[in-house]
Amino acid sequence: MNRENLRNSLLSGLPVMVYDFDGREEEVDMVFYAGSVSWKSVYMLRKEAGGLICYVTGKEEGAKLGLGLITDELRSYQKYSRLVKRPVYGDEPAFAMWVNHMSTRTGISDEDRAKTILELHKTVELLRKDETSAKEKFFNEFMAPGHVPVLLSRGLEKRRGHTELTSSLMEYLGLERSVVIAEMLDERYSMKREKAENFAKSNGIPFITGKEILEVVRVA
Repeated sequence: MNRENLRNSLLSGLPVMVYDFDGREEEVDMVFYAGSVSWKSVYMLRKEAGGLICYVTGKEEGAKLGLGLITDELRSYQKYSRLVKRPVYGDEPAFAMWVNHMSTRTGISDEDRAKTILELHKTVELLRKDETSAKEKFFNEFMAPGHVPVLLSRGLEKRRGHTELTSSLMEYLGLERSVVIAEMLDERYSMKREKAENFAKSNGIPFITGKEILEVVRVA
């Protein structure tokens, strides 16, 4: 993993692909840095990956914006609490909220989702300068429900999904914990690792494993 090359590739708007672990989901996600997303990025995620297109940031960033994990929210409502269950791979989901930016039309087009993702990125960036303004921007400029799911990383010490892997990778590269991801799908099922690796090689996309990420980031 060449740190500088990978950072420059992401900043230029190119994707990487990340495989989690054998025995977990065993899935590959296509990943773009949210600060460099365009409608073409969303189109590629939709056409070439095919899974749910999600925005990822850290749980700490979410907390500063007033966002919590949806599993925790659902547990607080008696009529919904029984729906909170663990998936077969063991970890609870990382979903927080589904939003659209107020400047979008329906929110679902490639252009609209790119706009929502870019504005989410700007909001997370603003947290470093002025948390109050960032929170105001979030609640004033976004609406829920929308078409972009927001995922919050619990940190690799607690969960080792794509949410945590990709946000930790950005931190290692010196970038904001701010990415957009989608699972690579095939006919009927998720795309197998070997086929995803071949796709990455054919298209000049860096392919990174969860094991490689754990080797370069600190996990408490």
